[in-house]
Amino acid sequence: MIGKMTDSALQGIQRSTQGMARSAAEIARASKPGDQTNMTRAMVELKQHEHAAKANIKTLQAADTLLGSLLDVKA
Repeated sequence: MIGKMTDSALQGIQRSTQGMARSAAEIARASKPGDQTNMTRAMVELKQHEHAAKANIKTLQAADTLLGSLLDVKA
């Protein structure tokens, strides 16, 4: 159970990191006045990826805490 939780969190962090890289690249390319809509969308997506990464980090921390509690009980 903890392994699945950890794997899921790590995959989520990886997806978020990839999404942030895509959004950042799109923001960097948006230099023309007509690209402002694309840049705004990319900035919103960048923020969404940030929140998703933070949520996955909290999941990873919870799994770590749970594992530590289980080890304390077994000891």
